[in-house]
Amino acid sequence: MKKIVYLLLFVSTFSYSQNAFMEFQFSAKRGTESAILALTDDIWGDAEFKSGGINIESFNIGNEKSTHRIVLFGDPANWGRKDSLSTEDKWAVFGQKLNNHIEEWTHSSSGNVISWVGDNEDYNYVQIFEFKASNPIAFKAAHDEIVSKMASYRKGEVGFGSYEIGGFQGATHWVAVTAENWNDLILTRREMKKITKPWEKYYKNRGNVQQVRSYTTKTVKRY
Repeated sequence: MKKIVYLLLFVSTFSYSQNAFMEFQFSAKRGTESAILALTDDIWGDAEFKSGGINIESFNIGNEKSTHRIVLFGDPANWGRKDSLSTEDKWAVFGQKLNNHIEEWTHSSSGNVISWVGDNEDYNYVQIFEFKASNPIAFKAAHDEIVSKMASYRKGEVGFGSYEIGGFQGATHWVAVTAENWNDLILTRREMKKITKPWEKYYKNRGNVQQVRSYTTKTVKRY
């Protein structure tokens, strides 16, 4: 129940570097996704936010303990709902009903969105790379350059950010690459790898990087 309370406090936008995020991962009981979405529709379906929003995502490949997560994102200086709920008890009821469909809350983290390139909400499939960067400044410079070089090879978005609290197994940063689906992701990455010299420069200049994990998600609902 404590995690639900935290969920209610952080809502915010996702396009500029002053923005931040919080994520709450969980393992849902088998066959309960539609019931969970019905609950989130009820609480957030007609919500008006000062900035940002909320994504409900399902995990596809690579995340062993979690089936879904709730991602809250935006400007920390301007978050929250513009409107208010009709009754204060509605949050408590929402939390109780949601927990009925969840086996366990598995992981949570928060951090900053340092850069986000592209704007294509139709591309709901995402590969996320989590890692430890020894030189964040060098990494961002190398990241920005390779993203620019790859512009003609992709239609989706590329995000880069940091973990300030709860990075998985000590991860300090993340990169997200969106695609239309799994097939599109694999084909796009094949095309990106054809520009060998920019990639050689990227690996040389980004500093020491220790990979932590990589996984894919699919956005099943946006608020």
